[in-house]
Amino acid sequence: MALKQYSNEVFEHLVRSFRDKDEDSQKWLAASGFPELYHLVDAIDGMELSFRWLLENNCRHFAAVVDGLSGKDAAKAWLLQSGYAPLAAFIDACDGSAKAIAFLIKSNQQGWVLVAKEIYKREKKKEKSFFWNFLNLGNPFR
Repeated sequence: MALKQYSNEVFEHLVRSFRDKDEDSQKWLAASGFPELYHLVDAIDGMELSFRWLLENNCRHFAAVVDGLSGKDAAKAWLLQSGYAPLAAFIDACDGSAKAIAFLIKSNQQGWVLVAKEIYKREKKKEKSFFWNFLNLGNPFR
């Protein structure tokens, strides 16, 4: 099965949904005929209802992306076997894989590269925050 092609405008709203937690952009996705992307954003953010929506509405490939981003290698294998190599590469690009990013660019999937960049930056910010919170043992000067 082929991956649906989205316009630059759609990717702009998808990027904003991840970068700025822009609810207006996310609502635009749903209202403009892209509910699968609306639910993809929520599912990546941990919303179980959106993950189930993806499964129940013939968007198993996006549910597999969510699983892949959660570290389930079987999801990437399923994407590859099912003809969704760009989405398998997208998962790796979200981890900063230069090889995956090059594959996406070569496959004319620049929009997914931009989304991956936002997810990568967001995850790095979370890791940094977690690290410092972990080390914060209170004020040693009290």
